[in-house]
Amino acid sequence: MENDVFVDAFARSHGLGRSDLNAIMWIAVTAEADRPLTAGELAGKLGLGAPATTSLIDRLEAAGHVERTRDPRDRRRVTLAMRPTALEMARGFFQPLGRRMAEAVADLSTEDLLIAAEVIRRMTGAVVAEREAARRDAVERP
Repeated sequence: MENDVFVDAFARSHGLGRSDLNAIMWIAVTAEADRPLTAGELAGKLGLGAPATTSLIDRLEAAGHVERTRDPRDRRRVTLAMRPTALEMARGFFQPLGRRMAEAVADLSTEDLLIAAEVIRRMTGAVVAEREAARRDAVERP
């Protein structure tokens, strides 16, 4: 809950809605993995339809946070990329949190941190699985 409150504060302080910020985060995460994200993939991750996703991307592009780029291997494919100013904005807000979190666990052993990381991965996997099940159930209901 505290993480959600923190993220909402960041979004509000930059004139972003929660879906806007979630989109930025997905685009940034996939960019870090060197795997561009398409609008369709973003729609799936956010649970939005095509028109809502297009509107969201239009807002983020107009605000200077993201840009649409053509895939150099397939010019028909449009991917989303973070603008440097958006990355700097996010870093400026989230890096202090990262430092504070590192300080909070500095006295834990590597073994303890590895165990904690595994617990977090498993719990995150459970949340993702349940979210996807809920989406499937919503689609299957008449």
